[in-house]
Amino acid sequence: MEQRNPIKAKLAAGQPVMGIWSIISSATVVEILALSGLDFVILDMEHGIYDVSALERCVRACEGGGAAPVVRVPGMDASAVQWALDQGAHGIVVPQVAGVAQADAAVRMGKFAPDGTRGYNPFTRAGGYANPSSNTGGKLANSFGLSCVIVENAASLDELDAICALPDLDVVYVGVYDLSVALGCGGNTADPRLTEIVADSVRTIRAAGKAAGVMVRSPAEIAAALALGANFLVYGVDTFLIRQAMAGAVDAFRLAQPA
Repeated sequence: MEQRNPIKAKLAAGQPVMGIWSIISSATVVEILALSGLDFVILDMEHGIYDVSALERCVRACEGGGAAPVVRVPGMDASAVQWALDQGAHGIVVPQVAGVAQADAAVRMGKFAPDGTRGYNPFTRAGGYANPSSNTGGKLANSFGLSCVIVENAASLDELDAICALPDLDVVYVGVYDLSVALGCGGNTADPRLTEIVADSVRTIRAAGKAAGVMVRSPAEIAAALALGANFLVYGVDTFLIRQAMAGAVDAFRLAQPA
């Protein structure tokens, strides 16, 4: 039976989507994030504290809260892609791809032959534990999973046009933090050199018919990203948002105390 990927369906209909980076591998926190109305939550195996057991719990929690679970794997790691998709993830984000050859390999890791190199086991959550008669329906279909690579180094920037031409790639995300280091901006994501590269990259990605992903951290940045043409927005990181909210409360508490 065909099962539509909600993020891919929205993007195909011309609707932008928004999610968040999840570093905290808590099913409760992930469910709360999903219940907020986000389209997706990216469970982060690169920088977050996610092992396979936590990934399983959080994929379930994300779906239960109404958002699509997407997994950022630690790098060019076929085993991590396999784990995530077998557990029912709706998409894979691969970081640190170095040019078009690696981007192509990253996409192929998430698809069965003849389109890719993913291993097939029908007894997993993605297969409904039901040993379906084929791997062409539901979450096992090659067309189901969202594929995304992160452009965050000089090699990928230089080959951005070729990366955007990959037929099975859905999203190209511009990784401003790593780019800021690679360009010598020392982590300053507001550096004019970087903001110009981000704008040019988003235009290139969208002109090629791919979804363009960027980080946003405020309502103003949401509006600016949408105006630029980005349509796969990631609103900050769970750890930072929790700290930011509580730091604001602590500041208010201190200011309210008598001198």
